[in-house]
Amino acid sequence: MNNGIYFIIMWSAAVLFILIGIYAMNRKKPMWLWGGVQIPESKIKDVRAYNHAIGKMWCVCAIPLFIGGIIAFFSPAYSVLIFALTCTVGIAVIVWRYHKIEETYFVS
Repeated sequence: MNNGIYFIIMWSAAVLFILIGIYAMNRKKPMWLWGGVQIPESKIKDVRAYNHAIGKMWCVCAIPLFIGGIIAFFSPAYSVLIFALTCTVGIAVIVWRYHKIEETYFVS
């Protein structure tokens, strides 16, 4: 398979994560994650800070994908490994981070 395909896949996913992050940071209402279940504003202490934290989380998740896209030109196998780790370990990190954000910004 062409190394450029891995690059395109990885960077497309990274750009998508960045766009989700920017969208989250600019939302006026609370950003949601799981299955589109919306969160009422009354459950969030500071909606702007909450959305910024969610947006930052998505932007940080894009970093391994950008790196994997560059590595695709040198070693496609390592690029696929980075993609697989991002899709497995990365999801666990997103869930963990989101729960930390909930602890910080949700009203008790």
